Order: sequence, then structure tokens, then C-alpha cells
Amino acid sequence: MRSLLLFICIGFTIGALYYKYNNQKEISNPPLVTVLHQSLDKEDNPIIVLAKKQENNYILAEYEVQLNNNYLFKTMKAATLEGKPTKLSLDKESEGIWVEIDDEWNYFTSDFELAIRSPKYRERTSAEQSNIIVREERGRTIVQVEDKQLDLGERKIKQLYPLATDGSLWLVVTDQEIIISTT
Repeated sequence: MRSLLLFICIGFTIGALYYKYNNQKEISNPPLVTVLHQSLDKEDNPIIVLAKKQENNYILAEYEVQLNNNYLFKTMKAATLEGKPTKLSLDKESEGIWVEIDDEWNYFTSDFELAIRSPKYRERTSAEQSNIIVREERGRTIVQVEDKQLDLGERKIKQLYPLATDGSLWLVVTDQEIIISTT
């Protein structure tokens, strides 16, 4: 009887650890992000687009980052995707979004309706920052952007996007989450 209880406890512990590992694996896969609009001043809110897993579906969502409301992400619109997104790209001439699903690019209009569009309009990338210096100091990640510094603590950067044209606001995609950082 003791052996049976011991095996049940061990099985339960292994199951709990497996569940915890799988949940951490989901967290380490942050959503895909692109910046649709950078803020021009304190009254102009930036707009971002995320493709992420929510419950059992993948969604494409547009958010307004409300500068005067503690950087609240206000959902503007959303659509369910038919498959797992792997890349995002802006359209060269419109407010539409390109989403790669199962190695095929799909165009979504500014209203997030799936539409037919020539691939020649794809490939405008958002303003992901390329002239940055990332360094480690005593286990902390420090990002140097021109004359400004961002201290991201122990997080590891995946992507970094300017949300304001003056470089005062940043969208940081880390190995664990998406955060807003100011300089």
C-alpha cells in the first residue's frame, strides 16, 4: 500500500512538473509584433499589431498604446487566424498587414479582412531598431540607443521597436513578455 501511494505521489509530481514546463515554453514564445504608427508627440498614441496565441486560437490584434493612461493597450480590432503565424510585415502602400501562416503570406486589410493583394506590396518593415548596443552588467541587460539607456533588468531582448519618433518610448519584446520602456 505504501508503494502504491509513493508511486501516485511521484506520478503526480512528474505530471505537475511537465505541466509547468509546457506553460513556461508558451511564455518563452512571445507574440509577433510590428509597429503600425509611431507617436509624434505626447497627444499622439502609437499603434501596434500583435499576432499571438490566445486560448486555443491564434489572433491578429491592433492596439493603441494610451500614453496618458499608464501605457494601457487598448484593443482597436482583432481577427482570428487560420493557423499559426510565423512572421508579420507591413504593406508598402496601405494600412494593411501581411501575416505568414504555414509558409504562405496572407494580406489583411486595415479592417483585418483577408484579401487578395500582390506580394510586391509586402516587405515594408516597421521601425525595428538596428543601431543599438546591448550589454550585460552584473546580470542586467542594458540597451544603449544613441545617447539614451534602457535598463531591462534580467530580461533577454528579442526585439526592440521605437514607439515615438523622438526615441523617448520603446516597445521591448523580451524572452518573457512585452514591455513599454521610456528613456
